[in-house]
Amino acid sequence: MTAAVLIAEHLVSGYAGRRVLAGLDLEIGRGRITAIVGANACGKSTLLRTMSRLIAPEAGQVLLDGRSVHRMPPRALARQLGVLPQSPSAPEGITVAELVGMGRHPHQGVLARWSRRDDEAVAAALEATGTAALAERGLDELSGGQRQRVWIAMALAQETGVLLLDEPTTYLDIAHQIEVLDLLTDLNRARATTIVMVLHDLNLAARYADRLVAMAAGRVQAAGPPAEVLTAAMVRTVFGLEARILDDPVSGRPMMLPYGRHHARPAEPAPAAGRAATGARAG
Repeated sequence: MTAAVLIAEHLVSGYAGRRVLAGLDLEIGRGRITAIVGANACGKSTLLRTMSRLIAPEAGQVLLDGRSVHRMPPRALARQLGVLPQSPSAPEGITVAELVGMGRHPHQGVLARWSRRDDEAVAAALEATGTAALAERGLDELSGGQRQRVWIAMALAQETGVLLLDEPTTYLDIAHQIEVLDLLTDLNRARATTIVMVLHDLNLAARYADRLVAMAAGRVQAAGPPAEVLTAAMVRTVFGLEARILDDPVSGRPMMLPYGRHHARPAEPAPAAGRAATGARAG
């Protein structure tokens, strides 16, 4: 079993007195891709923000390799854990190259001397995200999809062992969504980077993640391999939606097909004699 690199213990967290996470426990496996899914306002982003120290918990703790992230020196934490929040902001007039270069700050000394290694890391991040041709352009000149890829490039330039991304495919069309998820998979395989990402698309989450975490009402409802988590029962409980679960013909992973009010749900076939109906592939 892969040892946990990030552990949330009895985590209680929220905003201005509004509690969002209610005693949440979660372990993130080292070197794995974990996708967090759930309905809007269930606590996905709050969990990522608390694990990355953007929010201080009311109770409980987050451990990174056994150390509390809320007690680590900021620069030391930033060398080990990178985060891309849902709506990042940048200084006005900043160029793409300058923004991606900001990912190198944790690796620079007190005198903030720029090195050849910094140049190489920025160039590699720009190339990996297909944004090298945009390097000299201002961030505010770019489309939403281009900006999202540049933010991801900044996170890659940070070269951390753990990377937390809140909805990294936001603003991207389907081709660029696949491109970004392929990129993150390559990063995971080449560097064994632990990746935790919030995704809205259940089918993409099941296809790309080693482990799914389904959240509802500030708690983990289910966690494990996609084949165990993405069930009709989970979709019903977490999203309040009736769905059918099939095998993805491309990946072999589970795939969710939702029923709507205008799509009648067909009768389920009776289970074969001698076989128990598990519900894991029924919907």
